[in-house]
Amino acid sequence: MVKTRNFVEGDSTLTTKAVWDDELTLIFCELCVNEVSTGNRLTTYLNSKGWENVIALFQAKTQKNYGKPQLKNKWDTLKKEWRLWRELLKEPTGIGWCPSKKTVDATEEWWAEKIQENPDFKGFKKKGIEPRLNELMWQMFGGVVATRENA
Repeated sequence: MVKTRNFVEGDSTLTTKAVWDDELTLIFCELCVNEVSTGNRLTTYLNSKGWENVIALFQAKTQKNYGKPQLKNKWDTLKKEWRLWRELLKEPTGIGWCPSKKTVDATEEWWAEKIQENPDFKGFKKKGIEPRLNELMWQMFGGVVATRENA
């Protein structure tokens, strides 16, 4: 369900509030990866042509009227999540992926240690970044996201 809000009383312009689920996120990432691979990310973001393409294709595929502010916000949020996810898993751990829980398959002790190391890891205990999405995010952000070991 898409929520709309009238920010200025009497103004007929409505802004669509983006509501994301796993399917929309996957579509968004696939479109972004396509733009990155065609050279429309010159720095840490897509260029104007890349955003134009993503906006048009996202609307065509999803029937969601999300503009550049909503999509760029999603890009920024995903980048932060991915950086944190990589930090969580930066050391070889011997842990796996639990498809039913959609997160890292690890002991309570491992999670307690990681959450003590960084409380922001707690959210990943309930839902991590699925392998397919992680691969797409690697293609979107790899080489341009500073992690603690590279910062």
